[in-house]
Amino acid sequence: MVVLLSGFSAGILVERLVIDGDRSFTDTRGDSDLDTVAGVIEENYLYRPADAGAREKFREELERTAIEGMLASLDDAYTRYLVPVEAAVASDQLDGEYGGVGVTLQPAHGLLVVARITPDSPASRAGVAAGDVIQRVDGQPVDEEGEPTLIGDLRGPVGSNVELLIQRPEVTNPIRLSLTRETIIVHPVSFEMIPATSYARIRIDIFGDRTTDELDEAIAMAGTRGATGIVLDLRGNGGGWVTSAQETIGRFVEANEGPALLEDADPETGGEYELPILNPERAPTNMPIVVLVDRNTASAAEIVAGSLHDYDRALIVGEQTFGKGSVQRIFDFDDGASLRVTVAEWITPNRSRIEDAGIGPDVVVDSAAYGTTSGDPFIRAATSMLESGISRPTDLAAAGEATALRATPAAAEE
Repeated sequence: MVVLLSGFSAGILVERLVIDGDRSFTDTRGDSDLDTVAGVIEENYLYRPADAGAREKFREELERTAIEGMLASLDDAYTRYLVPVEAAVASDQLDGEYGGVGVTLQPAHGLLVVARITPDSPASRAGVAAGDVIQRVDGQPVDEEGEPTLIGDLRGPVGSNVELLIQRPEVTNPIRLSLTRETIIVHPVSFEMIPATSYARIRIDIFGDRTTDELDEAIAMAGTRGATGIVLDLRGNGGGWVTSAQETIGRFVEANEGPALLEDADPETGGEYELPILNPERAPTNMPIVVLVDRNTASAAEIVAGSLHDYDRALIVGEQTFGKGSVQRIFDFDDGASLRVTVAEWITPNRSRIEDAGIGPDVVVDSAAYGTTSGDPFIRAATSMLESGISRPTDLAAAGEATALRATPAAAEE
């Protein structure tokens, strides 16, 4: 199963640390008022549950809401506490492997709808289709508010079973299915030759543990298929591990060109810290590149786009990006929960800030063009640039374009 939590994106992640058990930080607070208040409520509150199991859930809910209230006071949407189910799904998205049935779910109008099916998965073989609504899991009703619980119910050990009740649009009676969970591999990189061109489209959905290896395979495939240029599609990419972003940059830029990005250090220490471009042993590809971005391109994906642009390696085509330049460190708890804490901001090699501002494209494509013309207007604009010999910012300047070009469907056909 793949579930994209509403409002969740990978962001820029630097490392995982374990707290509780063996603490990874110094706690000088001792017993705080927060601990005392929690203890007083647990022992004295009139309406506390009497049942031992219910009381444990009561205590966990007190702890969770106290943590969320504390984090809300920071007014930082990216410093977040993830309950164990949410933390497991977020980790799975980066790992790219887990036990499940192979569906991507999306909340819609209070329902949880199947958005995509993993090929050759238990769900695909059982006939689950995009647009199906998940009504019950193992007999329990689900809705959008119960999304984290549903995620936990669908995931599970390989070989275990899960019962689904599905409502299909335009079908009167619900459909009951019994599925056996399998190992689901999520491929972060996809490859295709763009029809009627000599250009390869390489799409990266997330910068996870498998991204670099699959990117290497895609670049090699582009060479084997005789590609004369690459459209690197980062649309909808919400980020991931910063090391994966550094390695991706290294597939297109030599390490001695300069840093992959800069860290704006903790105010207590001051200064900037350079993170290097990470190259494989072989030389980066020299094929012309155009990078596609949209309003949902964020975080580590913005770093890749900005760095390739700053080194005059790739033209950026699309929309203004999301504008998330902060970086989070993950603290894992023994119970499976995790805490993501903002610890720094990244800036591009030319010292352009990403936070709030985002990355501006060289060639602007209006996403409203979808539906007004055949095909993908982003792809059409990218191939138009490559066919014109324009794949770098300096190429665009040499062509006499002093400002960002607006690529309409008509312009892409000229």
